[in-house]
Amino acid sequence: MDSQKFLLSSQLLLKKDEDDFLSVKKVALLENVRDYGSITKAAKALGITYKTAWNWIEKMNALSPSSLVQKVSGGKDGGGTIITVYAKELIRLYHKVNALHQKHLEALQDSFSHIEDDIMQKTFSFSGLNAEIVEVQAQDKNVELTLKLKCGLNIIAYSSLPFIEINAIKVGSEVVALVESDAVSLSKVDKKEISSRNRLKVKIVDTVFEGKDVLLTLMLSENENLTSRITLKSFQDLQLQKQDMVMAMFKAYNVTLLKGGGQ
Repeated sequence: MDSQKFLLSSQLLLKKDEDDFLSVKKVALLENVRDYGSITKAAKALGITYKTAWNWIEKMNALSPSSLVQKVSGGKDGGGTIITVYAKELIRLYHKVNALHQKHLEALQDSFSHIEDDIMQKTFSFSGLNAEIVEVQAQDKNVELTLKLKCGLNIIAYSSLPFIEINAIKVGSEVVALVESDAVSLSKVDKKEISSRNRLKVKIVDTVFEGKDVLLTLMLSENENLTSRITLKSFQDLQLQKQDMVMAMFKAYNVTLLKGGGQ
């Protein structure tokens, strides 16, 4: 597995009347005009054409309540191009807000890293349950399906409308419902406050300890099992053991469908 962390990237864009006003590159252009005193040299240093730089400046000046760039005469070279006090203040504020923006992104980025840390040491596992489609309800671009398992119990799955159309899924279609072990939570009682659409009463028939996790095999019926991976702490808190009857719960969107056994 790639050990590199996720990188969350976003550029701060200031808009005015639905038009792009200030961005990282436009701020850099203003700074170059300030330093070089020339739009031509500022554009070259930024790696854009003079026409592009001129268009940006014209647009910014048009959107701004006060000019950002002005041509002046005088000096030994006969004049040049400067940025105004208002432009300097915009640059200062942009950098201040952008620093806060990047800091916030770094905090958000950690959220993705936590997910990665949680799964790095886990082996991907899932249950494949043979089922028949007994009901199809289209909801905008998504479809809610009711699946009848071999044991006679029904589960709910969500799928995209394109998947349903491409695979010609309809009432009577045979499918395999894949449920990732990490998506299946367990309880000794049917907790109504848990929002999971799928709630199946199962028997624990096997336990495999995987460091800080436990992989449990749950019997739905003879030759039809579901697996669940929970933390060792949860396993101990629930005081679970083989032959216990428990409630296995998972959300409808955690069910992935394969048609005809993955053909």
